[in-house]
Amino acid sequence: MATVQFVAERFWPGATEAAARSSMAKIRASCEQLAASGVPVRWLGGTFLAGDEVVSLRFEGTAQAVRAVHELAGVPFDRLLPSVDVDSGD
Repeated sequence: MATVQFVAERFWPGATEAAARSSMAKIRASCEQLAASGVPVRWLGGTFLAGDEVVSLRFEGTAQAVRAVHELAGVPFDRLLPSVDVDSGD
């Protein structure tokens, strides 16, 4: 199964930067754990948009693998979207 990039978004009313960072640390650890066991998934980073109360996480892998990362971490998401990185230097 081919790997692609995904963005997992979570609308999180009342979230703080500290809570978002903690959530991302759990996600990263779960991603690393699953990748070490052979699951095709890689953490690419995350963004917290305090003004919009949104956490946006980026991955490379399969949709199933990204869902498994969130389940293992115990961190919900609202939607999972395929994404494409565009280098602003192009």
